[in-house]
Amino acid sequence: MRIVAELAAKEVFPWRPAAAALDLSAPSPYSRANPSRGRCFKTPFRKAAKPPRQRGFVTSGFWLCAPQDYQRAYVWGKDEISELIDDVNYASEHNPEGQYFLGSMVLRKATRTTDGVSFEEYELLDGQQRLTTLMLMLACIRDRVTDDKLKAACREMLFQEENKWKKIPGRNRIVYDIRDNVGTFIESYIKTDGGSQSPDLVGIAASKNLSLSNMAAGLQTIHASIDDTTRFPSEADFDRFVGYLLNNALFIYVSTEELDDAFRLFTILNDRGIPLSNSDILKAKNLGAISKDSERTKWAEYWEEVEGEMGRDEFDRFLSLVRTIYVKDKAREGLLKEFDERIYGAKPPLLALGTDSFEAVKAYKDAFDEAIQFDGLPTSLGNAYRNRINVMRRGLPATDWIPPVLAWYRKFKAQKLLDLIERIDNKFSADWIVQLTPTQRISNMNEVLKAIESARTPDEVLANRVFDFDSKQLMDLLDGAIYGRRFARYVLLRLEYLLASHAAPLNLPDEISVEHILPQTPGKASQWLKDFTDAQREVWLHRLGNLMLLSRRKNTSLGNLDFADKRVRYFEDRVESLPNSQRLLALGTFTLGDLEVRHKDLLNRLAGSYGIKA
Repeated sequence: MRIVAELAAKEVFPWRPAAAALDLSAPSPYSRANPSRGRCFKTPFRKAAKPPRQRGFVTSGFWLCAPQDYQRAYVWGKDEISELIDDVNYASEHNPEGQYFLGSMVLRKATRTTDGVSFEEYELLDGQQRLTTLMLMLACIRDRVTDDKLKAACREMLFQEENKWKKIPGRNRIVYDIRDNVGTFIESYIKTDGGSQSPDLVGIAASKNLSLSNMAAGLQTIHASIDDTTRFPSEADFDRFVGYLLNNALFIYVSTEELDDAFRLFTILNDRGIPLSNSDILKAKNLGAISKDSERTKWAEYWEEVEGEMGRDEFDRFLSLVRTIYVKDKAREGLLKEFDERIYGAKPPLLALGTDSFEAVKAYKDAFDEAIQFDGLPTSLGNAYRNRINVMRRGLPATDWIPPVLAWYRKFKAQKLLDLIERIDNKFSADWIVQLTPTQRISNMNEVLKAIESARTPDEVLANRVFDFDSKQLMDLLDGAIYGRRFARYVLLRLEYLLASHAAPLNLPDEISVEHILPQTPGKASQWLKDFTDAQREVWLHRLGNLMLLSRRKNTSLGNLDFADKRVRYFEDRVESLPNSQRLLALGTFTLGDLEVRHKDLLNRLAGSYGIKA
């Protein structure tokens, strides 16, 4: 696979040296005794075979530097890492001879001179997260396997051995000089054999250093993933995955000498890849299957009207929802290939090209407008339905719950729609809160789709076990310290919904923040320190009973006031449209007893909304 961009230098990188494009085992072109150049991230590469109409690099390799101005911390978590492993594993099983596109790198080329030696250097604007994740994966694979050759291959891709005869210094393949303590972390837990399994990682994962905590947690996630026997039932399955990762996984890069162009590319490539007109290609393909001119004209006008209404990107996302309804499986390829191979290319086809496809898109667009956008939604559903959908759209981490709603609405219209929404919200949010991976959450929503497709009545769907979730784990998590967890904001939004009267729409503020009632850093003379001991503050600070939503940004100085002043000066004009938060205005005090009562009440309300007996 070769990807060409209309800028200075373009090539395709595989992760594996043997693929003869990106070679992490090649010596650095700049092999001084002290190669470090300040605040940069550097890794050596070997020049790929020069593709047609592509300009190769002048030197035998090149450097990557992540300047301080736009270097970012490592922020990938369990979801992103698990999804990458699942996707590569799926590709290794279903397309073992093909190539897997890992992502893109955006580079700005510059010429540097150090100690009288000039060399080309590439400032890395984008691609750091995946490169770092692959480095973590190599360390985990090295420490998990017993095969000496595979261990050596991983070591070689992580560290360049010194060769004094060739004047090649010993150095890590990827060197971070910009982040605090990252170099030490890499030396101890990435470069060192067995480091990725160190018991120290548990403590580091809980630290406040964002890069270190995420890298430590990432190593734990990778080990848990590769040791998972449901993901890799046998050693042969794991060997297949590793071989595919090392030989078939590819990067691309696009480089330019102009910083403005580089940032423009960064913006484009971060919007899920260089944008292609998927909807236009699908339209042309389906119009070509219609012979009647008037029919072609009708559907061409409809398609263009919808695309103009939604915008191209939003329309592509909507078409992805339609794809999910038919395929009922996680997307493994781009939108066009998914339609070609998994819808039109299925045996028998799930949908026919031409009029059938246009009618299906229209049916689900109508369902989307009514059930999700409330355009033409029956008034009998009332505000409870509308408010629930708005909370889900504001609080849930993805839109994977929408396809079942559209499938239901096309089949059963508004019959017991609120009952369905409550079950979908409960299932999807519970799966998220108990930390199922995105792949698992998508799979569970696809099971709901299958239940809707096979059911004859709404009651058959509502009685199905596909909505079951781990209620004990859910309540244990909700009863613990939730501040800082991704789901905390959603949980508090859900409580606003539960305490709303639904006599009117729940007008959620555009800007919402999660605030502590008992502050994190009360003043030394504060009443808070009289009402709560240090141990009590440690136990209750980040739990549900001590959290609320505010309709504006936080104000740290007001947030540390004693409760009587805080209630009037900070809360009063920031909770006007938040019924749960408003209830605090009725309290005269907020002591330990008040906190415990509030916590228990909110926890019971959540349990009841999930159908759990407290």
